[in-house]
Amino acid sequence: MPQTKTKTVNEKYKPVAMELKGEAGKRVLNTAVREVMKQHAKEIKALADK
Repeated sequence: MPQTKTKTVNEKYKPVAMELKGEAGKRVLNTAVREVMKQHAKEIKALADK
């Protein structure tokens, strides 16, 4: 049975050009900011407390 190679994140998702204007752009940016803040909450808090 042949081995299957697991794709890396970069191979799975390719960047796509997007126009981030108007309400749709605001929603996309706000969602991205919320995700970053959630993922890095401890680091952000540590930097703020310095």
